[in-house]
Amino acid sequence: MPEAYILEAVRTPIGKRGGALATIRPDDLAAQCLNGLIERTGIDPAEVDDVVMGCVTQLGEQGLNIGRMSVLAAGWPISVPGTTVNRMCASSLQAINFAAQAVMAGSMDLTIGAGTESMSRVSMGSDGGPISAAIEDRFDVVPQGISAELISERYGLSRNDLDSLAVESHRRALMAQDEHRFDREIVPVTVDQDGQTVLITADEGPRKGSTLDKVAKLKPAFKTEG
Repeated sequence: MPEAYILEAVRTPIGKRGGALATIRPDDLAAQCLNGLIERTGIDPAEVDDVVMGCVTQLGEQGLNIGRMSVLAAGWPISVPGTTVNRMCASSLQAINFAAQAVMAGSMDLTIGAGTESMSRVSMGSDGGPISAAIEDRFDVVPQGISAELISERYGLSRNDLDSLAVESHRRALMAQDEHRFDREIVPVTVDQDGQTVLITADEGPRKGSTLDKVAKLKPAFKTEG
């Protein structure tokens, strides 16, 4: 069986809901990342056998096979195919698996596993409908936030435990930013803001100044006293 090798791995900065990346379509965002990948590897896009792209909410700007649309938005030859997969939160991971499996099966030589999602522009869950009665007969279906609350109750995870983990996570992310540890993997993204072209180079997520006392005062998001 042929081996599958990772030649390069890149990503865009991670934005906040309604943040700096909210002005750019998800297919255009993915296109910039695809071109950043090509720029770093020096590979001719025409040599790519397939682009497999994960996307959870395939609706509106994320519909019409966004994997293929992203390839076209990137300006690549029309001979380069693209497909889209959905395994919910593991969609991009599944895309990478499928891309690697095609190489390992010997049917393709050069593939790209990718993912894109803009919850600022396409609301999570907006593609959903009523759940089948056959499923509801088997399971008590609840939102993810409530699922997290149930998990914390089952395994005895206190609010202080989880707040401490959150604060430490932010501290480490901010330290990694300050030490430029993410720089190599990030493809800067060009966006239009009020008619001005702006280059986004860093993640928006980590919050400076987070402390356990401040986080402890935040209102629970999903359950009273959660």
